Amino acid sequence: MKVAFIRLTAMGDIIHSASILPLLHQQLSQTHNPTFHWYVDSSFKEILESSPFVDKLIAIPLKQSIQQKSFKNLYLIYKTLKSESYDIVIDLQGLIKSAIVGKILHSKKYVGFDFKSAKESLAALFYTQKVHIPYHEHILLRNATLAFNALNLPTPNLQTLFNPKPFLSFNPALTPQLPKNSKNILFVLETSKPNKTYPKALFLELVKLFNTIGISPILLTHKTTINDSSLHFYHFTNLSLNAIKALLAQMDLIIGGDTGITHLAWALQKPSITLFGATPPKRFHLQTLINLYLVATPDNTNKKSYDKKNFSIQTIPPQEIFNLAKSLLESKI
Repeated sequence: MKVAFIRLTAMGDIIHSASILPLLHQQLSQTHNPTFHWYVDSSFKEILESSPFVDKLIAIPLKQSIQQKSFKNLYLIYKTLKSESYDIVIDLQGLIKSAIVGKILHSKKYVGFDFKSAKESLAALFYTQKVHIPYHEHILLRNATLAFNALNLPTPNLQTLFNPKPFLSFNPALTPQLPKNSKNILFVLETSKPNKTYPKALFLELVKLFNTIGISPILLTHKTTINDSSLHFYHFTNLSLNAIKALLAQMDLIIGGDTGITHLAWALQKPSITLFGATPPKRFHLQTLINLYLVATPDNTNKKSYDKKNFSIQTIPPQEIFNLAKSLLESKI
């Protein structure tokens, strides 16, 4: 059975979606010989490169082509999509653009979220089979319900989905040279939105707390510059996604906001602390014994929707993060 998955962007969403592949492959293999293809935007292709559960990764420069209004590139994308055929195509994204991508592919069955479940309701017009699951349900359960229903398999429970088998791959040779620390602690300073980003000044206070126990954390940024001669830390910037995967695989703990790199720690089965403010942890947390989270206020814990005006992440005390980090590190010793 040849199956295509569509999840073009973004990093965290691709990780959430791909986490279902090991269990899906295991169950489908009992009755079929499954082949999995994955369609991703070129800007995020490194996340799934060499994944043991993706037989073919098809990267298309859709975002760039639309931004540049390059009709030539859009036509080349169309030709690429027309060159493949599948038994089943599953749109895990639920956007009009992802639905159109899947519609261009040749398939016997095209499955996606229904009108009330898709992020963009009109995407449901393109599917031959529609699956209902409320939009406010946990993201892992939404993805699994869609994919397992599409393949006529029983949907696993959320606790099972929190603990997938390894589904990503990394190249150790791409790991940046690491400092000689008793523990390698990584801070992820940036996210896609200001109200999901823990302030740099508070991260530096957290650095100071780790310095008191002899640890110089590693600060990871894409564009942000860090200057503070009074503190001991290391700074990596502008790394490729493949280098970031290799880096995280060597960490003892990763701390950051609700962003793709923090979710990558969960995917690589590395200890992490995710800081939640504007985004509802009920829908996006990835809690395991080693992957924990802090929420800015108790009222945020069970909310169902994203609040653009919520900057409460700025109120999480560095000391609270430090205390949780110490307990997590001690439990791993």
